[in-house]
Amino acid sequence: MRNIILGFILLTHTSLLHAQWMDVCNTGNGFVDDFETHNGALYATGFFTSLCGTSCSYVAKFDGLTWQAVGNGFPNAGHHLASFNNTLYGVAYQPAIDSNWVYQYDGTNFIKLGEGTYLSNAVTGFSQTNNLYNVKDYNGKLIACGEFDRVGQKNISGIMQWNGTQWDSLGAGLSSHIDGTAPVMYPHDLCTFGTDLIVSGNFKYAGGQVCNGVARWDGTQWHALGAGFNSTVYSVVVYNGELYAGGDFTTSGAQSLHGIAKWNGTAWGDPGFYFYSQNLAAYTFIHTLSVMNNQLWISGGFDRSVVGTDTLVCQNVAFYDGVKLDTVQGGIANNEIEALAFYNGLVYAGGGPSNSSSKVATYQLPTRVTNLQNEAEIQIYPNPSTGDFLLESHGEPLDICIVNVLGNSVANFHTNASLVPIHLNENGMYTVIIQQKNSRIRKQVFVQK
Repeated sequence: MRNIILGFILLTHTSLLHAQWMDVCNTGNGFVDDFETHNGALYATGFFTSLCGTSCSYVAKFDGLTWQAVGNGFPNAGHHLASFNNTLYGVAYQPAIDSNWVYQYDGTNFIKLGEGTYLSNAVTGFSQTNNLYNVKDYNGKLIACGEFDRVGQKNISGIMQWNGTQWDSLGAGLSSHIDGTAPVMYPHDLCTFGTDLIVSGNFKYAGGQVCNGVARWDGTQWHALGAGFNSTVYSVVVYNGELYAGGDFTTSGAQSLHGIAKWNGTAWGDPGFYFYSQNLAAYTFIHTLSVMNNQLWISGGFDRSVVGTDTLVCQNVAFYDGVKLDTVQGGIANNEIEALAFYNGLVYAGGGPSNSSSKVATYQLPTRVTNLQNEAEIQIYPNPSTGDFLLESHGEPLDICIVNVLGNSVANFHTNASLVPIHLNENGMYTVIIQQKNSRIRKQVFVQK
């Protein structure tokens, strides 16, 4: 049944409960790259030295009321923050021909952790320099990835692990770049999948094996994940036990894709939806995949979403709940979005229209609800039908909303009846949303005439 449902993904514009985007600030002098929650505050990093009216050095924090600078911050634009074991870590760009470090926050300032990283063929600028992109815990150890081929005096390439006193390699590490792309090797994201570590970005080899932008480390050795991709994989994440990848790729082997893919255990495939930019000259990419509020949130640079034959306005951010793709009120226009976090009951999105401007906005999700009765005790049958259904419940007061595949409401009514007839005229899939006070459940029904 899961495969059938995925074939009929529902796109929605509206909700029974109020939800909308609200600007936190458009005042800042640099792009917001990443958010992280730590010790009750929301931390942000990016290209800014001023954010929401606060002067800082590429790192700021929000306590729910005000923005504040975070100690000495980073020496250059920040890329990623990660909190674990009650410690905040961060990594930044290094646009000069010099060393770079993983930083650890001591509660006052960010301090260098261990030896510096180096790139032997670095060229001044933001391409082919010693940039660090991500940090994550794996098996109790801190992992960091980026553009480097030496750590201190050790030959370590692309990815490293902290053993408590120094940085070590993970096998032969990562090297080279995907054929046909710019000659820059940059691992960009990390996640855990079962007991394995997944790394993604732009690299050709992991442990000497051809992996093309995505690889799996089992704690001892590297493995390819199918054919990999033909271009950069900016993000990997596990949602509902399944591995997703996002980037600017268009194929995996012979499989045609559109910047987002799902791993089926042997190959990468189309997840049932994708994104694009209406302006053919615009750069379309998926930058961030993040699981928040039991939903897969997706952000980057795009302005349309496609499911089957349906196309909707979907600007730079959306979420997928395992059944439907939600355009979250059309998204956030005219801003690439890379930073996502769930803080104080709100979704925070950050980015900007350019590297020299900032954008922070929040989305108020519809009230999270629990079932007023066991979902199995509310029945709609027969399903599928030729258009006539019966909804059976315990007779409590219910508000019913029925939404079609385009997200349009086709029926709204209130009932106290325990047996409610429903008639639908057109073929297709519908979502029946059943609500009482602050409780809500959804049922999918199919009309086949």
